[in-house]
Amino acid sequence: MRAFIAVLGISLASAWPCAADETPRHSIAVMGEAELVTPPDYANVEVGVITQGAAVGATLAENSARMSKVIDAVRALGVADNDIQTSTFNIEPKYQKNDNNDYDPYGMRPIVGYSIANKAMITVTDLGKIARIVDASIDAGANASGSVQFRVKNLTEKMDRARQAAIENARHKATVLAAAANLKLGRALSVTDNQSNTSFNSRPSGNQVETVVVTGSRMPASIMSGEVTLTSEVTVVYATD
Repeated sequence: MRAFIAVLGISLASAWPCAADETPRHSIAVMGEAELVTPPDYANVEVGVITQGAAVGATLAENSARMSKVIDAVRALGVADNDIQTSTFNIEPKYQKNDNNDYDPYGMRPIVGYSIANKAMITVTDLGKIARIVDASIDAGANASGSVQFRVKNLTEKMDRARQAAIENARHKATVLAAAANLKLGRALSVTDNQSNTSFNSRPSGNQVETVVVTGSRMPASIMSGEVTLTSEVTVVYATD
């Protein structure tokens, strides 16, 4: 597994007045930023079925039958039951529309039908199976919008590496500023972890996929795992002489 750290551009304390106002005298405040880019370890794939009908019982029965076929198709690809979890189950009534000239916000409208959504989140560790799982679920009857989200294991360890790089970036900025101002850089007075999050880049595109069932022939799903970017941002205040 390859991973590399990319340090981002310079950001100075003077760029944000609120931080400068709180900076102690004889000090420099800088913001350090860093990214850790790493291949994903697994993915969460959502598949589901939406059915609509006039009677809730019949609509639910149709939904359950189709969803069972979808789950069976996923199992047939070697996905274990403990990697399949219901993510959404919703029964939504559909109401009769009012005429534009006869709208009563407090009136009761008749229920004319129901929409039932049943979705499952699939944890996939073999990233090469993702496209096959999406295709198999669609062929089995999935018709709900879904998504593919790529994740990493040992997130704390990887984020710690990004934080260390952000601190080093802040120290570098402070050293440059102190030298330019003929100051001697001292110890760090405070460190603030501004932001720690996981974002999904677009190298290559395809990190998120909308699945739509169409009639007739269709092209197989094309899904690229790309890379996961972990970002760390810190503010460090250094003493100066």
